[in-house]
Amino acid sequence: MRALLLALCLGVSSLWACAQTPPKAGDVITVEGRVVLKGNEPFIVAVLDAGDRQWDLRGLTRQQMLDLQSRTVTVTGVVARPPGEGPPAQLDVQAIR
Repeated sequence: MRALLLALCLGVSSLWACAQTPPKAGDVITVEGRVVLKGNEPFIVAVLDAGDRQWDLRGLTRQQMLDLQSRTVTVTGVVARPPGEGPPAQLDVQAIR
């Protein structure tokens, strides 16, 4: 009985995740993930790896990027380029925790 209830809950939660609409340009969203740096100096880009998608983080200084490298953070920002409208998805950072 417990296994059946767990399977039902997991099925409903996965349907709920699929039903959520993807963010649009201009939406303010909060995303949690790990910051990785991509590219070569002096052209590095901070990327938030949120598991299901990656976001280029815009508006950070070079020092902020280096300080956040390999850390798990929560980022609040404005969607500059939504996922699916050409790679990469971009987020204008407003706050990082």
